[in-house]
Amino acid sequence: MNDVRLNSILDNDFYKITMQNAVVKLFPSSIVKYEFINRGKHHFPEGFDAALREAVNKMAELKLTKDEKKFMAKTCPYIDLPYLDFLEGYHYDPSEVKIHQEGGDLSVVVEGLWYRTILWEVPLLALISELHYEMNHMERDSNEVVMSKTIEKADSLGRLGVTFAEFGTRRRHSYKVQNLVMEALTQKKILLSLEVQTSILQ
Repeated sequence: MNDVRLNSILDNDFYKITMQNAVVKLFPSSIVKYEFINRGKHHFPEGFDAALREAVNKMAELKLTKDEKKFMAKTCPYIDLPYLDFLEGYHYDPSEVKIHQEGGDLSVVVEGLWYRTILWEVPLLALISELHYEMNHMERDSNEVVMSKTIEKADSLGRLGVTFAEFGTRRRHSYKVQNLVMEALTQKKILLSLEVQTSILQ
């Protein structure tokens, strides 16, 4: 039994939510097919397919909570209320995901109605990434190092005048590590805001 799972239906790239909003209205009958591409040529250990299937099956338990719906309605007023009603009743269907392993090679295929399957891509990649780190017993940096490296990276991008967005979900080590990254970026933003306010007061 593995403990890799997603804890919220909103644990996804936000653009997938806005895309689903559009697809529900514009392409309700379109059938699509997604296929996992192992660009890094990673070797998956024995039993990976069974562990991934277990994690995928757990996805069926996720649903939009009342508090999450209120949050979305308040912070994203441009998203249609009927879509939020749809999302509240949406459940992942694990039968849309076919998983097969041959030796160290992994095949994952998602097929079905576009408006239903569109939310699978990012969570599936996140589950594959997290299970890969866990089942290969790959150690990670300490929490302090993760946060310091994040701030260092943000500083270097800031010096170059680069505006960036966080899209780490699909390749994250784990939810906990991604949360640490977001915490570091949030602290950095608060510190920058305080510095600006201080300079104005001076």
